[in-house]
Amino acid sequence: MTNRLNELSDNELQLSASSVFNYVHAGGVSGEKTNTPALLGDYKAIHNAYLNLYKSSDDEAVKTEVLKRLVFLNWYYIAEPNLLTGITELDEDTMYDAYETLNGLLQADKLDDEFKWMLGFYSKWDYTIFQFSEDGLDELTAFVKQNRWMAKEPPAKELIEGKMDNRGQMGKYLKALSDTIL
Repeated sequence: MTNRLNELSDNELQLSASSVFNYVHAGGVSGEKTNTPALLGDYKAIHNAYLNLYKSSDDEAVKTEVLKRLVFLNWYYIAEPNLLTGITELDEDTMYDAYETLNGLLQADKLDDEFKWMLGFYSKWDYTIFQFSEDGLDELTAFVKQNRWMAKEPPAKELIEGKMDNRGQMGKYLKALSDTIL
């Protein structure tokens, strides 16, 4: 399963190569170079592949990582313009399924510290989540309401360093955020 995660990460980075964000953070060098040819041609397909991987995996660590990436892509797609993200479309049913799964984990209090920080950070852009959560995803709605006005600093570099490699755009974004602000 971790090979599939790496494949999807590589695929994300290849698709993001044309985005302004990637161009700027690569020091003006356009295009990501990976050893894996692109398997999926758009973010909608990658997003759906992540959900399928979540549903088919028995490994809790893989499932947690996949859900982090799904939720990040949900947030990133709505919060940032596609010129920056390279994401032109995501499936709303897949977005909802990711949030529904997240709601269940919140109910069971099964989010790790990294995921709690990420979700707290995304909560600042409450509109990106409320449009999916306010119709029955009560735990997620409550979490966002509790955290949307709280100051969320990017994680310290020591929390990011070496932990964001091979994690698709999520890893690239959080590493850049940490490098830029801290």
